Amino acid sequence: MKAFISYSHHDAEFLTSLHQHLAGLRRQKLLETWTDREIDAGGILDQEVASAMEKANLFLLLVSSSFINSDYCYEKEFKKALEKQKAGKALIVPIIVRPCDWLVPELRQFKALPEDGHAIHSKHWHSADEAFADVVKGLRILIENRKKKIEKFTPDESHVTSEQREELRNVHDEIVTRLIAKKVNQEDDVVKAEYGKWAGIVWGQFHDEFGTKTHGLQSLDRSRFAEAKSWLQQYRASNDKKLKRVNPQAYRTTLTKTIYSLLKPLGWTKEALYAFAAEKLGYAQSISSLSDLGNSQLELVRDRVRYEATKKKAKAAQAKAKSASRFEEPHSTFAKELLELILQHPNEDEQGLTEILRDSPVGPLYRAFIPNTTAAGAAPSVKKSLFAPAVTELIRLGWLLQPEGNNALRIYELNPESKSGAK
Repeated sequence: MKAFISYSHHDAEFLTSLHQHLAGLRRQKLLETWTDREIDAGGILDQEVASAMEKANLFLLLVSSSFINSDYCYEKEFKKALEKQKAGKALIVPIIVRPCDWLVPELRQFKALPEDGHAIHSKHWHSADEAFADVVKGLRILIENRKKKIEKFTPDESHVTSEQREELRNVHDEIVTRLIAKKVNQEDDVVKAEYGKWAGIVWGQFHDEFGTKTHGLQSLDRSRFAEAKSWLQQYRASNDKKLKRVNPQAYRTTLTKTIYSLLKPLGWTKEALYAFAAEKLGYAQSISSLSDLGNSQLELVRDRVRYEATKKKAKAAQAKAKSASRFEEPHSTFAKELLELILQHPNEDEQGLTEILRDSPVGPLYRAFIPNTTAAGAAPSVKKSLFAPAVTELIRLGWLLQPEGNNALRIYELNPESKSGAK
């Protein structure tokens, strides 16, 4: 691991001792350390420090009253460490070198060394060497455990590809861009700090949802890629209004980018897109560019083009499913549950699904639905990140027909041909 050691120059003697005690870890090539003592004469302090912090994945903070009082140590170096830690790119270990009030919220959240946060310079230890040996013991355990986790996991064909990971990262970036929209006109340091903070929050929520916290995005099961992408897209959509309000031009750029990205799966040229857009907008003549349209018109075109792409994909999958001797059972748990609810409806002519497009009472990340085509009865809610992939799977396998509806409801009929494949 590459460690950046942050310290107050009032504690230089502790840095010297720590450096000596870390010799074993360095000789085993388990740890590389950097401090401002590495800067040669003539070097630019801020640039050298910033470069070292960017490369570090472990921050060792030599905590004392001097460290907490130092604007450079606490406000610059520690805040950068927090930014990287929240983004999942670094670990932070406070090392208490002198007794002080270090139990401030930002510091106390991290487990400190030596053991139980007893300061190195205190009566708890018989000698400073004993205290530093305890620090190195703790760091060795941390580094070796981290190394085992990394070495233990190797993604294979069952995990998402590098191209799929890049797709997820792009959607994640668009989410964070929306979340920090109000900050874009502030100083670069402020924008970077906000980006790091929210990037860490969004990835944290993602990893909690999909169980990828230990080994990261590379450990996501490929069978859950569509679900994961849908989860991120729903998150992005829930913040579209924020970007639209704060930065209309940036929002416009995302709309245009999304529309053009759908041309390839549809097999359309730009001219075909422009003709389609004019038709859906009720124009007498074709448009010559998407720049001719306002944001509301672009939203409508995006939704219609996205629907055409989904329909084409579903039809191809349904054709494949129909050629099989029986309809394939869905794989995802919620798709199975949803199909079972649909098939339980006593009237075969009403078997299907009604999707309620307004926000669920549970919250904007949930979707309310009714397991019949009459839109009558109780409307349970489920996470959109589960609902959308489940419905997509049922359409792909041929169980459900393409939907019909309006801005309030979307109705999916059970495919009559599927009844022979139902259990």
